[in-house]
Amino acid sequence: MDLPEDYLDAFRCGNCFEILPKIPSESIDLVLTDPPYGIDYQSNRRVAREKLPKFAGDVDLSWLPQFVEEVDRVLKPDRHFYCFTRFDTYPVFYHEISSRFKIKNCLIWVKNNHGSGDLKGAYAPQSEMIIFAVKGKRELFGPRESDVLQYDNVPSAMRAHATQKPIDLLRLLIEKSTLPEEVVLDPFAGTGSTGLACKDTHRHKGDGKERFYVLIELNRDFHRAGMHGGLGKQARLWQDIPLAESAVPAKKRLVVRSRRLSRAREDQTLPLDLKTPL
Repeated sequence: MDLPEDYLDAFRCGNCFEILPKIPSESIDLVLTDPPYGIDYQSNRRVAREKLPKFAGDVDLSWLPQFVEEVDRVLKPDRHFYCFTRFDTYPVFYHEISSRFKIKNCLIWVKNNHGSGDLKGAYAPQSEMIIFAVKGKRELFGPRESDVLQYDNVPSAMRAHATQKPIDLLRLLIEKSTLPEEVVLDPFAGTGSTGLACKDTHRHKGDGKERFYVLIELNRDFHRAGMHGGLGKQARLWQDIPLAESAVPAKKRLVVRSRRLSRAREDQTLPLDLKTPL
């Protein structure tokens, strides 16, 4: 079944367990998400003087069976599902996801730097796990990739979300598992990095076509950051756009556009024309 147009490229603020049942069955081409891990996580990273907020629904994983059931329902046949997790909750996620999907890989994302944690009593954490599962059968697109993915983490000073994922990594997973103009769903969207990755795909693989996204986020602060240009805080997307004032004659300069792109460069953000959430 086709997805209603008002869902395409929309970033909705709300509870995914209230919104997901409204999405038609078998209307999504890829689910790519980084859900709460059920560990009551509190980041010590700070924005200005305040800590980044805690995640709602992160007390336990009692919601996971219902979530996996909904993912199975909305995904079209022969489609993929990526779910970020970590070493201590991996068995729980594996058990639930494998009840409805065929798990093909546990991908390991290796970061360029490590986290904190127990500074003297444990090894420094520098990786995350991504469960790659399939509903039916679908081949991956492009050249074969290793199950060890090395991508720089988003610098902590640039994050609007404690576990913000790099656009390069998300874009790779999207390109490996979708065709141009297919629909990617992220029910735990944070500040919307998955949406930004969907809009960036054509810049790198040359197909000239973006992917559509459907984003859902419960936290209003994260949602607001995404709606106002905080999607990923990645300056790289603007590297092919000249911003130097000397490049445009003073009398012909488009002031509004110049200021908009200059702010994007300064903030390392990509402001998107996002639909108003319904």
